[in-house]
Amino acid sequence: MVKLIAGKKGSGKSKEIVRLANECVKSSKGTSIFIDDDKRAMYDLHHSVRFINLEEFPIDKGDELLGFICGLISNNYDIENIFIDGILNCIEIDMDQLSQWFAKLDDLSTAYDINFTITLSHDGALPERLHKFIA
Repeated sequence: MVKLIAGKKGSGKSKEIVRLANECVKSSKGTSIFIDDDKRAMYDLHHSVRFINLEEFPIDKGDELLGFICGLISNNYDIENIFIDGILNCIEIDMDQLSQWFAKLDDLSTAYDINFTITLSHDGALPERLHKFIA
């Protein structure tokens, strides 16, 4: 399952995704990973959630992040949840490409039974193809 939490900047999306990641620890038997573009959320997460700061890796584009995620999956068969806070801060991508990127992520989710939760700061209307992912 791929779940998108979208809203205006400052609307509480980051707090919500951190809360969801911490709640997953209680019920999840597998690994949970939290990906962010900086270290702000690191200290708010339960210690068992693996935190990845993308500033430490040369990832700028959507395909690079998708490849990175595939590498995580291939290295750990036990991943149950992946959280990505602020997708547009993590990668440079336009809305049309983002719709395609979410479709690829949805395929990964189905193939490997991984839940993805992603936040997106956006003021305008979202592309129709992203509506099915909105939580």
